[in-house]
Amino acid sequence: MLPTIAFRALARRDLEMLRGWLNRPEVYEWWGRHTGPGSLGGAGADAATGAEVAAKYGPEIDAPGTTHRFIIVLGGRGVGLIQWYDLRDFPDYACAIGELSAGAAGIDVLIGEPAAMGRGIGSAALEQFVRSIVFAANGIIRAVAGPATTNGRSIRAFEKAGFVRARDVPVSGKPVREAVMVRRKEGEPGPGGA
Repeated sequence: MLPTIAFRALARRDLEMLRGWLNRPEVYEWWGRHTGPGSLGGAGADAATGAEVAAKYGPEIDAPGTTHRFIIVLGGRGVGLIQWYDLRDFPDYACAIGELSAGAAGIDVLIGEPAAMGRGIGSAALEQFVRSIVFAANGIIRAVAGPATTNGRSIRAFEKAGFVRARDVPVSGKPVREAVMVRRKEGEPGPGGA
């Protein structure tokens, strides 16, 4: 049985920990610079710097905007990052993944602590986060994720959290197609209901 999972808003005090996660091979393989525009993390010269992480994440910590970022807390310790955003705020991406209807939220997650990887924490965090935070937001009835089609671990985590693979799509600037995973709010019609 997993210890209790909690979420707290990303804060400036978390940025150094986040920088470390972004520079871990298990994370930068899917989130690193080579994965698309605006991505951070890697090895050597590609490693995210403290200044880059602060420039990317700091402004929305100081003045919350369209992306709602949280630290996944397990046993009192930060182990990962999870975020959601209304897809209407990112119309080009919503169009690319075929999610143009109102009520859809994009979801991204990373587990950055090695001791927390491969233990089911990602899927448990996703399930709890979507149910208690994302679907509690006004008007959100669908949670949508787009892991790389080659990221089997992430796809399985989303499936365990009640997401259904809807389609695979190319996204401009991304080197690999995305597997569009959908979970509908309980009681809403259509595939991907939990």
